[in-house]
Amino acid sequence: MQFFSWLLSTTLLSLCLLAVNSQDTNTVDIQVNECPNPCPSSYSGFISIPNSNCKSYAQCRNGNPIGEFECFGEYIFVESRGGCDYANDAESDCQPVSCPLPPTRSPSETPTIIQSAGPQSPISLLLSPTQPPRPTPLPTPVFFSFLNFIDSRSQSIETTVLQSASGPSTAYTMEGLMSALDIVVNQFPSDKTFFVGENDGELIGLQHGLVNFAAFLSQAMSEGIRMDSCDEWNTDYIFQDNTEKFPISNACGQYKRAYDLEICKSTEPFECPIDRNMEVTAVDKNQKPGKTGPPAFSCKPYDGSSFPGFYDLFEDTIVESAYSNSLGRTDVAGCCWWKRGALMTAGRCVFGKLNKYVGKEAADNRGIYLYPDIDFCSNPEVICDHIRTHELRWLIGFLDWSDRVETYVDSNTGWSYMDELKKFVDNGMVGDAFINAVTNIVTKNCHNLDLCAETWGEDPDKDYFQLNRRTDFRNIMTNVFNLPLTASPTVTPTRLLPTFAPIPPRPSPTRIPKPVVALSPNSTSKRECNMIVLAPIVVIVTWCVWL
Repeated sequence: MQFFSWLLSTTLLSLCLLAVNSQDTNTVDIQVNECPNPCPSSYSGFISIPNSNCKSYAQCRNGNPIGEFECFGEYIFVESRGGCDYANDAESDCQPVSCPLPPTRSPSETPTIIQSAGPQSPISLLLSPTQPPRPTPLPTPVFFSFLNFIDSRSQSIETTVLQSASGPSTAYTMEGLMSALDIVVNQFPSDKTFFVGENDGELIGLQHGLVNFAAFLSQAMSEGIRMDSCDEWNTDYIFQDNTEKFPISNACGQYKRAYDLEICKSTEPFECPIDRNMEVTAVDKNQKPGKTGPPAFSCKPYDGSSFPGFYDLFEDTIVESAYSNSLGRTDVAGCCWWKRGALMTAGRCVFGKLNKYVGKEAADNRGIYLYPDIDFCSNPEVICDHIRTHELRWLIGFLDWSDRVETYVDSNTGWSYMDELKKFVDNGMVGDAFINAVTNIVTKNCHNLDLCAETWGEDPDKDYFQLNRRTDFRNIMTNVFNLPLTASPTVTPTRLLPTFAPIPPRPSPTRIPKPVVALSPNSTSKRECNMIVLAPIVVIVTWCVWL
């Protein structure tokens, strides 16, 4: 009798606990295991992903994620830099962030409670608030295959391609190359993206992209990489009075080119305006053994009386006089558009397009925040001296390639770069006619010098390196890329390379409490469910212990 009294009291106690708990507020804490959308409402830019220890970050567009990236090795995401940086320099910048609360839902969108029961299992309740679908990432499968392939060849590219005349290049890095490639494929307008192959699932489509990339690298090796310089050097001298004289006004154009007069096509009038009051000085200049060499290119206003003059190699000095370059320029007012970057790209057109596609104009007018702090038209030297210079010097080369080489079609013969590229690959990648035509396009702005009425004059030293460009092209295809391919690379990349791009200033994210979902009074909470199951268990366990 005593036992049954004790058993009854225990049962009543359990029921009382259940009743007390049922009077609690009907709220349930949702355990957030991941943040489906780390982007604050209406935000565009880059932001750290919560609970990733600053190793992952997302790119946002109008409050929606359009891509996720990861920082590898010792790198972490640093908001002030808009990308990855060394952890030992940036740990103080790694601030915890919280997942933004989803927008307030209408009353009709209540949580769905799904009950499922099995013959030997207790009732389970699944609380699943409706989540908006995540946008599909922009990169295409062929880009993933391309990126994975290039990443797997990174060591060979560094030891074979990124080599200057004096040793490993410091001006052009693998990290900058891959970061710029990601931007020019995924962030540029569709008709200006760098061609990485057809997204048809076929091996030949990827090889089209790899050969295009090999042609680009072979040209870059004889342009910026060979010199290990971001800026063009002063090399167009006049032999006079038994000495070599280098006009300082070569900043306006060398070998009978006038960089400030080279503008965009009439269908894309995006070139930068000429500012004759602009003052810019190049970062790099050529060195002469035992000499100071010609000074770095610069532009400055013309005061009407003073002239920059020329550099006398024999005397190793600058003589200030009205000394003209090959086109008769004696001043450097507005001559700020000399060659820069991997392909040594010159002229106002490409800088204007950079500004429109990814620079300050893109941020102000179109809400694209890749380089919102950079006005490429007001300071073109930003390519070589900005904190993102190792990315930008590749980026200007990629834009020049996609805009001038990939779209090249001869109006007289119909010769098309893209058609010839595919023919070259489809027919077994034999012969030098293709790469010779590409070299002519890059250095002369014409694929066949016998057919074009007007071509660029070019450095004779560059002509000498035409053989090098053919050799480098073959070497990259055969020994670096091991073309032709016999098996397709995996579609899923081994890593997503970060996009090092600045973001517009925004308030630091605040810590947000865990979301709670209020259930209606007639709903059964998880806590009630647990007590219903717990009461009989307490009775059974007590009975076993008493026995």
